[in-house]
Amino acid sequence: MMRGRMTTLRLRLVIGFLLVSVPAMLASAYVAARLISNAFESNVEQWLGETSRYFKLEVREATLEAQRVASVVAQRIESTTEDELQHPAIIEKDLAVLSSVGYDLIAIYSDEHEMLYSSRTISADALPTQTVQGIFKIETEGRHYIMAGAVQTVKLLGKPANVLVGTWLDDQYLGGIKVVTSLDVRLFADTGNGFEPILLTHSAAAAKPIPQAIHDKLEAGAKTIFDNQADEGAYRAVYTGFRGIDGKLVAVAFIGLTSRAGFFEQIGRWRLFVGIFLFGSALAIIVGVAMSGILVKPLRALTRGVRAITAGDYKQRVPAQGGREIAELATGFNIMAEQLGKVQALEAELRQRDRFSALGQAAMVIAHEVRNPLGIIKTSTEVVRNRAKLGPSEDRMLGYIIDEVRRIETLVRDFLDFAQPKEPSKSVFLLRSVIDRVASFAAPELAKRHIALDIRDESNGVLISGDPDQLHQACLNLMLNAMDAMSSGGTITASLAVDDTQASLTISDSGPGIPPAIIGQIFNPFFTTKAKGTGLGLAKVQSVAAAHGGTAHCTSKEGQGASFTIALPVAPPNALPGSPPKTDAGKADARVPS
Repeated sequence: MMRGRMTTLRLRLVIGFLLVSVPAMLASAYVAARLISNAFESNVEQWLGETSRYFKLEVREATLEAQRVASVVAQRIESTTEDELQHPAIIEKDLAVLSSVGYDLIAIYSDEHEMLYSSRTISADALPTQTVQGIFKIETEGRHYIMAGAVQTVKLLGKPANVLVGTWLDDQYLGGIKVVTSLDVRLFADTGNGFEPILLTHSAAAAKPIPQAIHDKLEAGAKTIFDNQADEGAYRAVYTGFRGIDGKLVAVAFIGLTSRAGFFEQIGRWRLFVGIFLFGSALAIIVGVAMSGILVKPLRALTRGVRAITAGDYKQRVPAQGGREIAELATGFNIMAEQLGKVQALEAELRQRDRFSALGQAAMVIAHEVRNPLGIIKTSTEVVRNRAKLGPSEDRMLGYIIDEVRRIETLVRDFLDFAQPKEPSKSVFLLRSVIDRVASFAAPELAKRHIALDIRDESNGVLISGDPDQLHQACLNLMLNAMDAMSSGGTITASLAVDDTQASLTISDSGPGIPPAIIGQIFNPFFTTKAKGTGLGLAKVQSVAAAHGGTAHCTSKEGQGASFTIALPVAPPNALPGSPPKTDAGKADARVPS
């Protein structure tokens, strides 16, 4: 029922969100369609303008490079001797190198327009006789070219001369721009018979000349002209003019973007409007579903939390989110769950204390009622065994009785030690001394069982305050359990560590580990998996740790061994080894270890 109500609430939120957002989406879609279309036109114009400027920069770079080469050639010629001029092949060899690296024209001529050297057949009549760089109109071998080049004046045996270096602006030089397939680049040059194409990236455009209106504007001084209906609407294009060294228009570049490349031209403005509206509506639905989920999520979390508390899981917490009111409700719920958890823990602790109190009373009754009869039975049996002439079978049976009586005495003593533990007789000593004492005591048994003991000390000589005998017994219990867990030998690892306030001693074995089903019960009194165990060993370890203000816990992965850790508070900074700890009044505790 609750889930159905949540679903209904979420559906209502989505519908309400749509009713609010759809009218605004219609208006915004219309405005967005117009803005996007206009922005696209502006961006195309800007991009084509940047491309044309890049085209001009390429030509400008070619003229500057030609100027540098012409200067180098001029320096070489000025140092030419009269003997070298008698052998022009030397100079021609040097200049041929320039032709091999891409310079289409290299010429040397005098101020009287006498051609001294030329890599191509040209006339020097119209060539300049002063240093200049830019675009040249060159006629050679019956063809007209435009060239990015430079002229450098030079002294040749004391007489003025000129060096001309340049590169044709043709399909070979600018053909790399063809890789941009959406661009149509055309370069028209003045060949004397009008402007004719000398570079075409798309051959199909060869029959489309420059519009006269565009030509007239460029001729009048316009640098760049944008036409969004170029070639009868097939292109958005930019026309850029190039002027020669005489300042006249010598070339025009056409850089166009096909209308087919424009996404908005294919769908149309009204389709763009519909598309934006549908996209916006879909987005509104998605946002509505997401927002409703965000609003409903805290309520669902509270519902799950209430169910978990009802089932007894007081560790359940709800994230404080979803608005101030819901966040305050979640915070109050978490505080309630925390208090209920504390009450449950306190109740469990009180029940355990009641059980221990009843156990102590029962143990004292057992000790009073059983110990004396057991002593009489043991003494009487030993007297009969020593004085009577018994056969081997009778003597063996009396030995069994004595052994069992001793075992019962041990069990009774263990009950008493656990039910009425002695107050720790504390002193300050090294934590390492506990494991060293246990290792020395257990060494013969470890060797007998083929078990290695690996001590890893990272405690930095930490001091603790406690009862050495009780901690020795607790650590010995853990060592014996570890040995019992490894019937075929193995390695026991004793690890010592310390942080700011606690020191820890961990005993780890390489046995089969503890099944997850029982790991929560191993510290309970009388719980054991051993055939002859009393189930008080680990319970005693935990009570000793608690008496010292510490804790005992276990971690285990089935098949990978178990680790038991005793964590104890470190001794005060001013404590000295062997001394009793300071009391609250600053006086020494007079008790000594037993």
